[in-house]
Amino acid sequence: MKYNLTLKLLVIFFFSIILTGFSSVQHENVTVNFSNMSPHLNQNLYLRVIDKSTLRETDRTVVLISSANFSITLPAVDVGGSYFIDFFADHNSNGLYDAPPTDHAWRLNLDNAIGNDTLNFSHNANFTDIKWQYVLTVNFNGMTPHIGQMLELKVENSTLEKEIGRIKIPAIASASFPVQIVGLSEPGDYSVEFYADHNGNSLYDVPPVDHAWKLSFNYTAGNVDLSFTHNTSFEDINWKYLLTVNLASMNPHLGQLFELRVVKVENSEEVGRFSLPEILVPNFSVFIPGFDLNKDYNIDFYADHNGNGTYNPPPTDHAWRLTFNSPNGDFVSNFSHNTNFTDIQWPGATSVNENQLIPDAFSLEQNYPNPFNPTTRIIWQSPVSAHTILKVYDMLGNEVALLVNETKPAGSHEVEFNASDLPSGIYIYKLSTGSINLTRKMTLMK
Repeated sequence: MKYNLTLKLLVIFFFSIILTGFSSVQHENVTVNFSNMSPHLNQNLYLRVIDKSTLRETDRTVVLISSANFSITLPAVDVGGSYFIDFFADHNSNGLYDAPPTDHAWRLNLDNAIGNDTLNFSHNANFTDIKWQYVLTVNFNGMTPHIGQMLELKVENSTLEKEIGRIKIPAIASASFPVQIVGLSEPGDYSVEFYADHNGNSLYDVPPVDHAWKLSFNYTAGNVDLSFTHNTSFEDINWKYLLTVNLASMNPHLGQLFELRVVKVENSEEVGRFSLPEILVPNFSVFIPGFDLNKDYNIDFYADHNGNGTYNPPPTDHAWRLTFNSPNGDFVSNFSHNTNFTDIQWPGATSVNENQLIPDAFSLEQNYPNPFNPTTRIIWQSPVSAHTILKVYDMLGNEVALLVNETKPAGSHEVEFNASDLPSGIYIYKLSTGSINLTRKMTLMK
C-alpha cells in the first residue's frame, strides 16, 4: 500500500510518536539557499529540520524575507543522517501556518548528510501540506529547592487523551529556566504534568516524597508560553514511563508499512500503538509512553512485506515479538533485523491463525484509529463464550449506536463503527458480558 509522502508526519504524530524539546547536542550545519522568493517579500518564512530516524525536530527558525535570494543556516544535522526540511511563507500574514494554497509550504529531503550540507531551492508552486507543529514553552521560576535534581515533564492533549511530548532534564541547573516541547497542533484542552525527583531515586514517587504539579490550558493555535513558580500545592500525577524501541538494519523493508503495538501480558491490554506508512530509513526509533513499573509487556511489530496494507502471518509478512519488564523506569529495547519471525496475531488482521490462543481474561482495546473519521475498529477479547453487548454513548450518556448484541465464542473479536451521521466529539464505547462491564473513550474528528 502506497501513501502520499505529505501525510507522513500527520500519521506518525497521530499514532503517538513522542516528541521532545529542542536538542542540546552539537550538530553539523545545513544551509538552504533560497532564490526567486519575490512573491513573499516582507513575509515571514518559518523553517524546521526533522530527523527521519526519530521524527524529532532538531532545530527551527523564522526569518523576514527581505530579498528574493537569501540563505538560512542551522546546526541541525549529523553526518550520515537523513532529514526532512519543512518551511512555509506566511502568505496571508496571520502569524500562523495555514495549509496551501493559503500559505505556501514546501518540503526538501536531505539523505545521508555529509556535514555542512547545502540545498538549493527556487520558488515554485509545488506546495506540500507540512502539518506544521507549534512550540509549548514552560518558564520555571523559584526552583531553588530542586537544583541538582532530575525534572521530568510531559504534555497531553486531554481532549484526545493523547500524549504529545515529554522531556527529561537530568539535573536542574538554576532556579529559573525554560522548557520547550514541539508538537502543538490540534485545538483542545491540554495538561502539563511534571515532577522534581526530590528523593533522588530517578523514579516518580507520590508527593510529598517527590514534588509534582499539573498545569492546564486550552489551546487554539500558535506557540504557547506558560509560567510556573515553585509552590507546595503538590498533585499526584500518576506518572507513566516511556518505552524506546531502536530498530536497526531494516533495509529489506524500506518503503513498506510498519506497525508496532505494546501489550500488557497480565490482561492483554494494549498500552500503545505506532504506525508508519512507510519505513524511511534502515535505522529508526519508536517512542511509546504509558508503562507501569514491574509489569511484563510484549512488543509486537511487523513490516508489510507483501504490500497489501494489512498483517499476514510470516513469512508473507515479517513479524517479531520482544518482551520487557520495566523495574527501573524508562526502558530501551534494541532490535536488529533477523528472520526469527513470530506470528503475532495482529488484531484486525484479515488472516486468522487457527491455533490462536484463548485469552485469559476479558479485555477491551483502544479503538483504532483514534481519533477517527468516520470509521474506526473496536477489538475485544473473551476467555469464554458469552452473550456480548457493545454500545456507543455520547458524553451525556445517550446511546448513539448498538454494535453487538449476540453470543460470541471465546477469542478475539472485532467490529467496525461508522460515525458518519454523528458530530465531532468524544464518545464512550461499553462492552457488557454478564457481570463484566468495560468502557473506553474515543474521539471523532471531522
